Amino acid sequence: MLVNKRAPVLDTTKMSLLCEVEGQCPLCHCFLVDKKKITEEIGKTVRMFDVAHIYPLNPTPHELEILNGEELLCENIDSEDNFIALCKLCHKKYDTNKTVEEYRSLVKIKKILNKKRTIKKIWKDQELHSDIKIVANTIGEMGDPSNSESNLFMKAMKVTDKTDSTFGFPNIYKVEMYVRLYFISIQKTLKTIDREKPVSGFIRSQVRSNYQLLLLEGLNQTEIFNSMIDWFMSHTNIKDRDKSEILISYFIQSCEVFSNDNAR
Repeated sequence: MLVNKRAPVLDTTKMSLLCEVEGQCPLCHCFLVDKKKITEEIGKTVRMFDVAHIYPLNPTPHELEILNGEELLCENIDSEDNFIALCKLCHKKYDTNKTVEEYRSLVKIKKILNKKRTIKKIWKDQELHSDIKIVANTIGEMGDPSNSESNLFMKAMKVTDKTDSTFGFPNIYKVEMYVRLYFISIQKTLKTIDREKPVSGFIRSQVRSNYQLLLLEGLNQTEIFNSMIDWFMSHTNIKDRDKSEILISYFIQSCEVFSNDNAR
Protein backbone atom coordinates (compact mmCIF):
# COMPACT_ATOMS: atom_id res chain seq x y z
CA MET A 1 0.00 0.00 0.00
CA LEU A 2 1.40 3.38 -1.04
CA VAL A 3 1.99 5.68 1.93
CA ASN A 4 1.84 9.43 1.38
CA LYS A 5 4.84 11.17 2.92
CA ARG A 6 4.00 14.25 4.93
CA ALA A 7 5.73 17.42 3.78
CA PRO A 8 7.49 19.49 6.46
CA VAL A 9 5.22 22.14 7.97
CA LEU A 10 6.89 25.54 7.92
CA ASP A 11 7.10 27.56 11.14
CA THR A 12 5.16 30.36 9.44
CA THR A 13 2.33 27.90 8.72
CA LYS A 14 2.34 26.71 12.34
CA MET A 15 2.11 30.30 13.54
CA SER A 16 -0.69 30.99 11.09
CA LEU A 17 -2.64 27.97 12.35
CA LEU A 18 -2.02 28.96 15.98
CA CYS A 19 -3.32 32.48 15.33
CA GLU A 20 -6.26 31.04 13.41
CA VAL A 21 -7.56 29.26 16.54
CA GLU A 22 -6.53 32.24 18.74
CA GLY A 23 -4.10 30.13 20.75
CA GLN A 24 -6.64 27.61 22.02
CA CYS A 25 -7.50 24.07 21.00
CA PRO A 26 -10.83 24.31 19.13
CA LEU A 27 -12.00 21.03 20.71
CA CYS A 28 -11.09 21.26 24.42
CA HIS A 29 -10.17 24.99 24.54
CA CYS A 30 -6.88 24.44 26.40
CA PHE A 31 -4.03 26.84 25.65
CA LEU A 32 -1.68 25.71 22.91
CA VAL A 33 1.47 27.47 24.12
CA ASP A 34 2.96 27.56 27.58
CA LYS A 35 5.89 29.31 29.23
CA LYS A 36 8.28 27.02 31.07
CA LYS A 37 10.53 28.59 33.71
CA ILE A 38 14.22 27.97 33.09
CA THR A 39 15.54 30.36 35.74
CA GLU A 40 13.93 33.02 37.91
CA GLU A 41 14.54 35.56 35.14
CA ILE A 42 14.20 33.46 31.99
CA GLY A 43 11.18 31.67 30.60
CA LYS A 44 10.86 29.59 27.45
CA THR A 45 7.73 29.45 25.30
CA VAL A 46 6.83 25.83 24.58
CA ARG A 47 4.56 24.68 21.77
CA MET A 48 1.79 22.45 23.16
CA PHE A 49 0.01 21.66 19.89
CA ASP A 50 0.24 19.53 16.78
CA VAL A 51 -0.67 20.36 13.21
CA ALA A 52 -3.45 17.88 12.51
CA HIS A 53 -4.85 16.75 9.18
CA ILE A 54 -8.62 17.10 9.20
CA TYR A 55 -8.99 14.55 6.42
CA PRO A 56 -6.28 11.94 7.09
CA LEU A 57 -3.20 11.93 4.88
CA ASN A 58 -3.10 8.11 4.92
CA PRO A 59 -6.61 6.97 5.81
CA THR A 60 -7.11 3.49 7.23
CA PRO A 61 -9.68 1.15 5.64
CA HIS A 62 -12.08 2.10 8.45
CA GLU A 63 -11.56 5.82 7.82
CA LEU A 64 -12.04 5.36 4.09
CA GLU A 65 -15.36 3.67 4.84
CA ILE A 66 -16.76 6.20 7.34
CA LEU A 67 -15.54 9.24 5.37
CA ASN A 68 -16.75 7.99 1.99
CA GLY A 69 -18.75 10.78 0.36
CA GLU A 70 -17.92 13.32 3.08
CA GLU A 71 -17.04 16.91 2.20
CA LEU A 72 -13.38 17.64 1.49
CA LEU A 73 -12.05 21.08 2.37
CA CYS A 74 -9.52 21.03 -0.48
CA GLU A 75 -7.94 18.79 -3.10
CA ASN A 76 -4.46 18.84 -1.56
CA ILE A 77 -4.85 16.94 1.72
CA ASP A 78 -1.32 17.86 2.85
CA SER A 79 -1.91 21.64 2.82
CA GLU A 80 -2.89 24.40 5.22
CA ASP A 81 -6.50 24.31 4.02
CA ASN A 82 -6.75 20.79 5.53
CA PHE A 83 -4.66 21.56 8.65
CA ILE A 84 -5.88 22.63 12.06
CA ALA A 85 -4.01 23.25 15.31
CA LEU A 86 -5.06 20.81 18.06
CA CYS A 87 -3.61 20.11 21.48
CA LYS A 88 -1.56 16.91 21.53
CA LEU A 89 -4.21 14.96 23.47
CA CYS A 90 -7.09 15.89 21.15
CA HIS A 91 -4.91 15.19 18.11
CA LYS A 92 -4.07 11.71 19.41
CA LYS A 93 -7.72 10.95 20.18
CA TYR A 94 -8.83 12.18 16.75
CA ASP A 95 -6.18 10.20 14.86
CA THR A 96 -6.67 6.93 16.74
CA ASN A 97 -10.43 6.82 17.15
CA LYS A 98 -11.91 9.07 14.47
CA THR A 99 -15.69 9.22 13.97
CA VAL A 100 -17.63 10.81 11.14
CA GLU A 101 -19.25 13.17 13.65
CA GLU A 102 -15.82 14.40 14.81
CA TYR A 103 -14.70 14.82 11.22
CA ARG A 104 -17.79 16.86 10.38
CA SER A 105 -17.25 18.97 13.50
CA LEU A 106 -13.68 19.83 12.50
CA VAL A 107 -14.76 20.60 8.92
CA LYS A 108 -17.40 22.98 10.30
CA ILE A 109 -14.86 24.63 12.65
CA LYS A 110 -12.32 25.04 9.85
CA LYS A 111 -14.91 26.61 7.55
CA ILE A 112 -15.79 29.12 10.28
CA LEU A 113 -12.08 29.89 10.77
CA ASN A 114 -11.66 30.33 7.00
CA LYS A 115 -14.59 32.75 6.99
CA LYS A 116 -13.01 34.77 9.80
CA ARG A 117 -9.75 34.88 7.86
CA THR A 118 -11.56 36.14 4.77
CA ILE A 119 -13.28 38.84 6.81
CA LYS A 120 -9.96 39.99 8.28
CA LYS A 121 -8.49 40.20 4.78
CA ILE A 122 -11.43 42.36 3.70
CA TRP A 123 -10.81 44.59 6.74
CA LYS A 124 -7.18 44.95 5.73
CA ASP A 125 -7.99 45.78 2.12
CA GLN A 126 -10.93 48.10 2.82
CA GLU A 127 -10.10 51.52 4.20
CA LEU A 128 -12.49 53.75 6.15
CA HIS A 129 -12.18 57.53 6.15
CA SER A 130 -10.94 58.80 9.50
CA ASP A 131 -13.62 61.51 9.70
CA ILE A 132 -16.14 58.86 10.74
CA LYS A 133 -14.39 59.02 14.11
CA ILE A 134 -15.53 62.65 14.43
CA VAL A 135 -19.11 61.43 14.15
CA ALA A 136 -18.48 58.67 16.69
CA ASN A 137 -16.99 61.14 19.16
CA THR A 138 -20.05 63.39 18.95
CA ILE A 139 -22.53 60.59 19.70
CA GLY A 140 -22.12 61.10 23.43
CA GLU A 141 -22.58 64.85 23.01
CA MET A 142 -25.83 64.82 21.07
CA GLY A 143 -27.94 65.86 24.06
CA ASP A 144 -31.35 64.27 24.41
CA PRO A 145 -31.60 61.95 21.41
CA SER A 146 -35.27 61.07 21.97
CA ASN A 147 -36.56 63.87 19.78
CA SER A 148 -39.81 63.70 17.85
CA GLU A 149 -38.05 64.34 14.53
CA SER A 150 -36.22 61.02 14.72
CA ASN A 151 -39.33 59.20 15.87
CA LEU A 152 -41.34 60.59 12.97
CA PHE A 153 -38.58 59.58 10.56
CA MET A 154 -38.63 56.03 11.89
CA LYS A 155 -42.31 55.65 11.06
CA ALA A 156 -41.57 56.30 7.40
CA MET A 157 -38.58 53.93 7.07
CA LYS A 158 -38.76 50.49 8.69
CA VAL A 159 -35.62 48.47 9.40
CA THR A 160 -37.67 45.30 8.91
CA ASP A 161 -38.05 46.22 5.24
CA LYS A 162 -34.28 45.83 4.83
CA THR A 163 -33.54 42.74 6.91
CA ASP A 164 -34.20 39.03 6.63
CA SER A 165 -34.65 36.07 9.00
CA THR A 166 -30.91 35.74 9.62
CA PHE A 167 -30.80 39.10 11.41
CA GLY A 168 -33.02 38.15 14.32
CA PHE A 169 -35.42 40.19 16.44
CA PRO A 170 -32.86 41.32 19.09
CA ASN A 171 -30.73 42.91 16.37
CA ILE A 172 -33.77 44.46 14.68
CA TYR A 173 -34.89 45.93 18.00
CA LYS A 174 -31.41 47.32 18.69
CA VAL A 175 -31.04 48.90 15.24
CA GLU A 176 -34.53 50.41 15.32
CA MET A 177 -33.82 51.92 18.73
CA TYR A 178 -30.50 53.43 17.57
CA VAL A 179 -32.12 54.79 14.41
CA ARG A 180 -34.92 56.44 16.38
CA LEU A 181 -32.48 57.98 18.84
CA TYR A 182 -29.53 58.98 16.67
CA PHE A 183 -30.29 59.02 12.94
CA ILE A 184 -31.14 62.70 12.57
CA SER A 185 -28.27 63.84 14.81
CA ILE A 186 -25.71 61.76 12.87
CA GLN A 187 -27.10 63.05 9.60
CA LYS A 188 -26.70 66.65 10.79
CA THR A 189 -23.13 65.96 11.98
CA LEU A 190 -22.18 64.56 8.56
CA LYS A 191 -23.64 67.65 6.88
CA THR A 192 -21.57 69.86 9.19
CA ILE A 193 -18.40 67.96 8.25
CA ASP A 194 -19.33 68.26 4.56
CA ARG A 195 -19.29 72.06 4.81
CA GLU A 196 -15.54 71.92 5.45
CA LYS A 197 -14.79 69.04 3.08
CA PRO A 198 -17.35 66.85 1.28
CA VAL A 199 -16.47 63.39 2.63
CA SER A 200 -19.82 61.87 3.60
CA GLY A 201 -20.44 60.52 0.08
CA PHE A 202 -17.00 58.92 0.10
CA ILE A 203 -17.64 57.34 3.51
CA ARG A 204 -20.98 55.99 2.26
CA SER A 205 -19.30 54.41 -0.77
CA GLN A 206 -16.68 52.77 1.48
CA VAL A 207 -19.37 51.35 3.75
CA ARG A 208 -21.39 50.13 0.76
CA SER A 209 -18.31 48.52 -0.80
CA ASN A 210 -17.43 46.67 2.42
CA TYR A 211 -21.02 45.45 2.74
CA GLN A 212 -21.08 44.14 -0.82
CA LEU A 213 -17.77 42.28 -0.38
CA LEU A 214 -19.10 40.57 2.75
CA LEU A 215 -22.31 39.75 0.90
CA LEU A 216 -20.33 38.15 -1.94
CA GLU A 217 -18.53 35.96 0.62
CA GLY A 218 -21.90 34.48 1.59
CA LEU A 219 -22.14 35.96 5.10
CA ASN A 220 -25.62 36.25 6.58
CA GLN A 221 -26.93 39.54 7.92
CA THR A 222 -25.94 38.96 11.55
CA GLU A 223 -22.41 38.03 10.46
CA ILE A 224 -22.23 41.11 8.23
CA PHE A 225 -23.52 43.37 11.03
CA ASN A 226 -20.93 42.10 13.54
CA SER A 227 -18.12 42.16 10.97
CA MET A 228 -18.84 45.76 10.01
CA ILE A 229 -18.92 46.79 13.66
CA ASP A 230 -15.48 45.22 14.14
CA TRP A 231 -14.27 46.88 10.91
CA PHE A 232 -15.31 50.31 12.19
CA MET A 233 -13.57 49.70 15.51
CA SER A 234 -10.33 48.41 13.97
CA HIS A 235 -10.01 51.24 11.42
CA THR A 236 -10.99 54.19 13.61
CA ASN A 237 -9.77 53.19 17.08
CA ILE A 238 -13.33 53.53 18.38
CA LYS A 239 -13.17 51.69 21.70
CA ASP A 240 -16.88 51.77 22.48
CA ARG A 241 -18.66 48.98 20.60
CA ASP A 242 -22.02 50.70 21.16
CA LYS A 243 -20.84 53.68 19.10
CA SER A 244 -19.90 51.40 16.20
CA GLU A 245 -23.30 49.70 16.46
CA ILE A 246 -25.00 53.11 16.33
CA LEU A 247 -23.02 54.09 13.22
CA ILE A 248 -23.75 50.82 11.40
CA SER A 249 -27.42 51.23 12.34
CA TYR A 250 -27.33 54.65 10.69
CA PHE A 251 -25.94 53.16 7.48
CA ILE A 252 -28.53 50.38 7.55
CA GLN A 253 -31.25 52.99 7.69
CA SER A 254 -29.66 55.08 4.95
CA CYS A 255 -29.44 51.98 2.72
CA GLU A 256 -25.65 51.57 2.46
CA VAL A 257 -26.14 48.28 4.34
CA PHE A 258 -29.04 45.84 3.89
CA SER A 259 -30.78 47.87 1.24
CA ASN A 260 -34.07 46.15 0.50
CA ASP A 261 -32.98 45.19 -3.01
CA ASN A 262 -30.37 42.91 -1.36
CA ALA A 263 -32.54 41.54 1.45
CA ARG A 264 -33.03 37.80 1.16
